[in-house]
Amino acid sequence: MEARHTLAKRQELEASIVAGVGGWARPIIQELLADPELAALQEAANHVSVVRLGYNDHGPIHMRIATLHALTLLALLHDAGIPPSLVREQQGSYLDAQFAVALASLVHDVGMAVTRDRHEWHSLHLGRDLILRYLVRAYPESLFKQTLVRALIHEIVIGHMGYDKVFSIEAGTLLVGDGTDMTRGRAKRTKELSTGPVVGDMHRHSADAITSVEIRKGDALPAHISIRMNDYAGIFQAEEVLIPKISASPIRQHIEVAVIVRDDPPRRYLG
Repeated sequence: MEARHTLAKRQELEASIVAGVGGWARPIIQELLADPELAALQEAANHVSVVRLGYNDHGPIHMRIATLHALTLLALLHDAGIPPSLVREQQGSYLDAQFAVALASLVHDVGMAVTRDRHEWHSLHLGRDLILRYLVRAYPESLFKQTLVRALIHEIVIGHMGYDKVFSIEAGTLLVGDGTDMTRGRAKRTKELSTGPVVGDMHRHSADAITSVEIRKGDALPAHISIRMNDYAGIFQAEEVLIPKISASPIRQHIEVAVIVRDDPPRRYLG
């Protein structure tokens, strides 16, 4: 089986997500990751995405990778003195921002169980009960906090495709984090199922060329995204998927990108 989809890979991602969230938010996110309703929503989304629509992975692994990458970006910005919007506006803490980003990221693609078009809006409808349940767990005594963070979660989910303009740092992290899940293996199953050319083939072949994506502290800016590939086909994934997402994100000015094809000199973007 493709290594991306092994139980060990899933557990590794979950451990990293939990480790990346602190304080009171950690046990709640840990509980969410084990929630059977979340599992059902994510599996349904992946079935429809891959089998019915012929798209790539939009299931448990993708949503965990996007969550981890969004939290990583949030942390890099925080470490560089760039606070989340909840903190900057004096409406919440860094833990509140982590909670909102993690919960939103883990449900952001469940709407693929309905259709691809505007699936981000369907994600909010399908994930409504789950979102509300965990908001009550996080803020049992504050209806205002439940409402404020719920609205932020909606912005994060709706904004992840880049079609609707978003303004919060929190929404910006998923918009970029979602685009960084582009390594080989994400499209493997759809390629195996296909018997002829279908919509999305370019994305699959481009992703097959990408060997790794690393998010770390930047050289000149708070965050650096390094994309390694073994073929120039991967440039499509970087320039047509990731860069437009970064360009539409409120955190654009804080990110630098480097693309390395085999042993060639890096191509640098943004920054």
